[in-house]
Amino acid sequence: MTTTTAAPASVPGPGHRAAAPVTPVGGRNRGTPGPDERARLRDFLGAALRRARAAHGLSQRALAALAGCHPRTVERLEVGRIRPTSALVDALAHALAVPPGHAPAGYREQVGAVRAELAAAAGPSLVPSTAGGARRRRRRLRKARLAASAVAVPMLRAQRGLRPVRQSDRTVPADVAQAVRRYAR
Repeated sequence: MTTTTAAPASVPGPGHRAAAPVTPVGGRNRGTPGPDERARLRDFLGAALRRARAAHGLSQRALAALAGCHPRTVERLEVGRIRPTSALVDALAHALAVPPGHAPAGYREQVGAVRAELAAAAGPSLVPSTAGGARRRRRRLRKARLAASAVAVPMLRAQRGLRPVRQSDRTVPADVAQAVRRYAR
């Protein structure tokens, strides 16, 4: 019984760092799916997002503004380049459920239905959010919803013939204002 061991071609010198193996899940590459998974994400999650955006008349940029994420994130989700986190799916569900400034009776049910649809479309590619990531996503979503409401509430009050409310000193990003104006029509 003979065992052969291959000798290294060159012996690394001092200060040499070995390359870490690339793992498809976890670490820096946890959001990058392989080719098969990318096609599945594009066909299911990407299609669901596009349908929902079209139903509400939103662009990728407008949806991102309402969800509190970057427009490239929405684009990458639609083409299957990244895996969604549970916090991102939650933020997208809130943005797609009802227009900003509205609080209908079935709001929680609408958000839950949209969240379930997006989570089912993501399937096993849905990545659980870390505690810090979920906090950051909730904070971004809260800021986006407040900014959207700052635009939507005065518009809705004016449409109903009610006394206008004073605008606060807070500035509203142009993307959010444009998204809300299109969304409220």
